[in-house]
Amino acid sequence: MKKIIEIDLNSKEDLLERYNNKRISKDLVEYLINETNFVSKKDSIVIQINNNIKADIDIAKYLINGLKDEYESTIRSHLKNNIIQIVLFFLGIFFLFLSTQINSSDIWKEILLIGGWVPIWEMIDLELFNDFRGRKRKRILQKLMDSQIIIN
Repeated sequence: MKKIIEIDLNSKEDLLERYNNKRISKDLVEYLINETNFVSKKDSIVIQINNNIKADIDIAKYLINGLKDEYESTIRSHLKNNIIQIVLFFLGIFFLFLSTQINSSDIWKEILLIGGWVPIWEMIDLELFNDFRGRKRKRILQKLMDSQIIIN
């Protein structure tokens, strides 16, 4: 099945960032991602752009470059999350190890035990929810980059 996403560009500001005319608008990229959110893997996407801009701009090039930049940003975010997960895991293991070494005071042992499980649970939360959203976003962006662009 074919999913058609229509975009009406009435001014240059609809396409380009407000403070950097070399980059595509983040609002436009988010709009495309939201419109593609529920498209299945088998469906093809057609981006139909109704160009009412009088300026001589290569809209398809800007769009593809903007989607590539967003894809790379999502990959960097995923790598950052992986580093945070590793740090949280080792921090949790460190506190759990310390809790096993304390024999004298029960309260400090319990504080370290709880303090060890909190970062581990935070690591699991990052893996289950943020990484899932990131993988879905990368899949959508890849589908958008591979889509057909028609400019009217």
